[in-house]
Amino acid sequence: MNSGYTCNTHIRHDLRTPLNHLIGYTEMLQEDLPPACANLLDDRLNRLLNDAHRMLDTINRPTPLPVGHFDALFPDWREKMALLEMDFHALSTTIEQHWQDACPDIEKIRSAVGHLRALLENLSARPAVDLSETESTPRTGSPSTTPVADGHILIIDDRTENLELMQRRLMKEGYRVTLANTGQDALARLETDTFDVVMLDWLMPDMSGAEVLAKIRSKFSQHELPVIVVTARHGSDMIVDALTQGANDYLAKPLDFPEARARLATQVYLRKVTQQLAEANRQLKQFSYIDGLTAIANRRKFDEYLLTTWRRAQQEGAPVSLILLDVDFFKRYNDTLGHEAGDQALMRVAKAISTGLFRVKDLAARYGGEEFAVILPETALEDALGVAERLREQIQSLNLPHPAGTEAGVVTASLGVSEWRPTAFCEPSALISLADKGLYQAKSAGRNRVGTLGGNYPG
Repeated sequence: MNSGYTCNTHIRHDLRTPLNHLIGYTEMLQEDLPPACANLLDDRLNRLLNDAHRMLDTINRPTPLPVGHFDALFPDWREKMALLEMDFHALSTTIEQHWQDACPDIEKIRSAVGHLRALLENLSARPAVDLSETESTPRTGSPSTTPVADGHILIIDDRTENLELMQRRLMKEGYRVTLANTGQDALARLETDTFDVVMLDWLMPDMSGAEVLAKIRSKFSQHELPVIVVTARHGSDMIVDALTQGANDYLAKPLDFPEARARLATQVYLRKVTQQLAEANRQLKQFSYIDGLTAIANRRKFDEYLLTTWRRAQQEGAPVSLILLDVDFFKRYNDTLGHEAGDQALMRVAKAISTGLFRVKDLAARYGGEEFAVILPETALEDALGVAERLREQIQSLNLPHPAGTEAGVVTASLGVSEWRPTAFCEPSALISLADKGLYQAKSAGRNRVGTLGGNYPG
């Protein structure tokens, strides 16, 4: 709570709090009302709720002067308080006789009525009170239908009654609810658990809602973790302040629960849609890295992964090896057997290459046409030559008949291997060029073999 405010500034806020408890527990009793008690209790519950809302209207209504004697500013408070107490007495007596299971909640309502009476009497005894708080702004209506409750909610409030009310009501809707009665406790829970929405009391001692919201927004965007500010201060300045600081929405106390349920469900729904969209984008990006024919990495993925591997090797002083692979006499194969057979052969070759790599960090990619490439991070030339020879043997062992005059009579491949230890003054194109020369060497020597010009080892 801001230390610059005097206690008088929060008069409306303090009066709304027990009314919030009174209305909330009464509504829960009404929702839980057993059929056997409906005729006896429904009318009494409605009467108590109606008079509680009339008292709330009195507290919220504008007054001619911001400062003055409380009884002059709210001349009808005693009459409305008397009606509330009479309604409660009738309800309490009937419940004690006919519905013993509701007695714990009746005691909470009794406490709220007593708290409200004590606050009003205290204010009436003062020479003058200050009501200089921005008046409430109209609240938008709630939609007629709401999404199905499904989510994990973190409720932050320094008052136990507020926490219990929201927990019980939201759990009945199907939400999983976690409670925190201080900002520090809430931030600690955010470190260890995942939530769909945070409901944050704006006026709390020690650590204010604004401070908690700032901490949340330093780690989570509004899309990643929606925050609904809950406050008994209805002024538009406070609402604008909360929204500009990163809140997604707000609720005014006493809570209109159907509205609160709708606003909460909307934020949960929007977060889940955002998560689904992010996952769809992630998958779309992954698909953009896959070659449509062979289902291994494409040239775009090759270029990005080689650059990433190169930069890491520059920092760590590690070697990078590259294998370039070309299917021998593939044009002849296509021309003789047709493009459909050629596509099938490329798919078989790609699978042989990918299954011939044993480390997760090694990448097989289609480099273009009948050319493939393999990036081997942190691999010296000798080991890379061993991988290349294994791949050559696996492709030949596919035993795909090649009718166009290869020496082995089956589909084979030529491979070029290079190694480079990157420095700050060289680019990956040097590694590619060296592997390409090794591939040319293999083809010149008769194909179906591994060629290399070695590697670059800066002194």
